Amino acid sequence: MIAAGALPAVLPATGGPLGTDAAAAATKGSTQKKPKKPAKPKYTVEGELRKLRAAREIGATDLRTWRTLYRDAKAKAAVLPKGTRRTELLEVLKNTDEIAGRRKLTASLAPSVFLTLQVNRDWWTGTAPTPAPNSRPVVAGSPLTWQYYRGEGLQIQWLATFGTANALATTNTPAKLETLRAIQDEAVRLASDRAGGPSWEYLFDFGGGAPPWGSAMAQVTGMQSLVRTAGKLGQDSYRTTALSAIGLLRRTAPTGARLKQPGGDHLLLYTFTKMRVLNGFAQAVSGLHEIAAATGDTKVAATYVRAERQLRAELPEYDLGTWARYSAGGKPETPSYHTLSRDLLRGLCRTLSADAVAFAAGQPVAGGLPPAPAEPYCTMGERFAQDLLLTPAGPKAGARATTRSGSAPAPAPVADPAATLGSPALTRP
Repeated sequence: MIAAGALPAVLPATGGPLGTDAAAAATKGSTQKKPKKPAKPKYTVEGELRKLRAAREIGATDLRTWRTLYRDAKAKAAVLPKGTRRTELLEVLKNTDEIAGRRKLTASLAPSVFLTLQVNRDWWTGTAPTPAPNSRPVVAGSPLTWQYYRGEGLQIQWLATFGTANALATTNTPAKLETLRAIQDEAVRLASDRAGGPSWEYLFDFGGGAPPWGSAMAQVTGMQSLVRTAGKLGQDSYRTTALSAIGLLRRTAPTGARLKQPGGDHLLLYTFTKMRVLNGFAQAVSGLHEIAAATGDTKVAATYVRAERQLRAELPEYDLGTWARYSAGGKPETPSYHTLSRDLLRGLCRTLSADAVAFAAGQPVAGGLPPAPAEPYCTMGERFAQDLLLTPAGPKAGARATTRSGSAPAPAPVADPAATLGSPALTRP
């Protein structure tokens, strides 16, 4: 069949009626090729679910439930009026498709993938208001902390979830301890198998990274909170999960969060980039110290020793002379991040000073013997404190950076995929 408009408006004269051969020749010479249809994705959500079921990695009920949810979310997104609600639900569906398309939809990751899809389907097709960007709306029925990332929908905010658990583990109120238990039970249920152990992965596009991706800072904070919870509730299974989660920190990126360096190992804030972020690394080192001291686990201790050694070696790279860098070779930190870095370095100063006292008294310390020196952290923590007193709003845009006496020359700035995140209390994954 000839497509409409394929024949020329005026046919060539033939000295008589247009014969069959002439018509065929005219048609052949004038017909344009039909545009190719976009290739169907090789791996689809439903196809990957069927494969998981065929391999008996998920049950028949899981297959039916998740397939029905996926189809229903697509159908409801299609009839939503144009606007924020439709856009957000479509983006979460897109993330789901992307995870399946990259063959990352595993049996262990699927529960968090489809919980995220369910929460977003219900939120954006219901009557709940559109949250403010980067806010953390309460999701009914979920003990986890969720965050609204504009253009990515509602997502599980693992770092904030585990931060809440850490705070609850310091209380003795029965109701709060039950909330703590609910958070950790859900976290254990949703942990995916990555790098040979349980991991808490993020399921949205962020800073150039495609889902799913991990974070050393979130992973260590999760381990830390589980160890605290085990002690508070007297439930050893939480501790077991925490110690088995060390795998993400011992495998190299992008599978894990480890970046081998001459002095030791940098633990990456994001598994999808080699950007070295000061506050994320410092918080991971601090958390590992606590876990190693509390459990005596040899793998955790070894990971802590290599990470602390590397952090100590890297410290001059984060010093602009009058302010701190967000990342090695990167831009100046915002005042909130600068304050966070100051506090983390001061915390390591106190912790390692206490280690020195304990070691002198013949007591064991985290990471084995001898303890790491506290002085580099004490010195830089106080430098950053002085920076805040002198320039509380941070360096002016375009100001020329100087170097402190004895510090390394400031390297040229590079792009920071997460430099625009803002306050760590609000937006850090």
